[in-house]
Amino acid sequence: MLRVDKAGVQRWIGFRPGLESLAAALLLCAACEVSADPDRERIDEEPDQQSNLEPVLPDLRERRGFIEGSSLSVRPRGYLLDRSRDRGADVSGLALGGALAYRSGWWLGRIRLSATAYSSQKLYGPSDKDGTLLFKPGPESFSTLAEASVDLRLTEDSGIRLGRQRLDLPYLGAHDIRMVPNTFEAVSLGSVSPTGFAYMTGYVDGIKRKNDDEFISMSEAAGAEGSDQGLAYAGARYKTAGGANIGVLYQHSFETFNTLYATAEYPIVLNDRATLKTFVQYTDQSSHEDALIGRFDTSMASAKLELQQGPWVWRAAASTTDDEKGIQKPYGNPANYLSVIVEDFDRAGEDAWLLGFSYDFSRIGPGDLSLFANVVSGDTPDTGSSASPDETEYDLTVDYRFQEQWAERLWVRLRAAYIDQDEAVGGNDFFDFRIILNYEFDLL
Repeated sequence: MLRVDKAGVQRWIGFRPGLESLAAALLLCAACEVSADPDRERIDEEPDQQSNLEPVLPDLRERRGFIEGSSLSVRPRGYLLDRSRDRGADVSGLALGGALAYRSGWWLGRIRLSATAYSSQKLYGPSDKDGTLLFKPGPESFSTLAEASVDLRLTEDSGIRLGRQRLDLPYLGAHDIRMVPNTFEAVSLGSVSPTGFAYMTGYVDGIKRKNDDEFISMSEAAGAEGSDQGLAYAGARYKTAGGANIGVLYQHSFETFNTLYATAEYPIVLNDRATLKTFVQYTDQSSHEDALIGRFDTSMASAKLELQQGPWVWRAAASTTDDEKGIQKPYGNPANYLSVIVEDFDRAGEDAWLLGFSYDFSRIGPGDLSLFANVVSGDTPDTGSSASPDETEYDLTVDYRFQEQWAERLWVRLRAAYIDQDEAVGGNDFFDFRIILNYEFDLL
């Protein structure tokens, strides 16, 4: 079973060895003597799903002073992605880079500074295989000061963040699945509460996308070339100590479209080793004002069941999208429970289902091994303006997190996806393989 740290740091890479090597590695893992610790904390989720409504300022209660609370960390990352298509151009690239992040402690208990620089340097990336999103188009290496912000504590559990920053909200977030995340020029206001009520609101002027080093307006990112409009958002979440969770988020993209998102989660403890979690979500989008990207009105509903029993997690999910238009995601963080490695299964008129499982092998050698797999199938209209190929995606992710000595923060991730599309209506089958290496160490 995949384990994700509480900060939500999720990073990954691409690579394509032979299928025989992959199968051999999996058989070797299955043959290992393992012991899963039932008390070890586990969070199981597909990394491309960004459907949680969490506070935009997660750690306001830290009280250390400006100097003693300062930190400087280096987060190297390597990423190799290879996508082979039955027809058309393949894409492939190898990048090395990462992030250098500084954050101060609190000055006078009220003000804190943060800055993060990112880099993605091309080790391999032929021009005829561009499109990995690891680099700028070309492909070209790049570096950028993507985050530079100040936090102002207003009360014990509320504050403001101003400047270049990460956001991790549904349809508005970092979507950190390549070398560099999306970041935003924004003013964010929110409260911090692990349980109970929390709110988040703000105004976003621009976005720096994951394969770029410059910020553009939110309306231009949505597809309105030459425009200069921003986005306002407001949301709230209520979470009980038992894990029940309900939230709503509204986003107003000026002169383009609105998004209303709602979600609810309820866990049912079956016994001391088994918990059944139920999830539902709803998205509604519609154009407004000058409708710079066209007139539309669409929606999507999705539900998921997860049964966690010891080291196993079994899941099933389904979604349906209105046939007028697919869900718009120009600002990152697709929120469908069926969003997986490659596809989001939220095209116009798409009805989709998912079956999957996860297994946590716990400690093997110097680290923890886990894996998860999904099968997702989507059916779309065969004719009309919303016609697109039916498709099925088969996914496998293997994670190994070192836990000893110098390699304690080293995380190796292998991901494979095969997408089978209906060729009768223009589909194109392809195989996607990735390897991501993440590491982190502190200089302060």
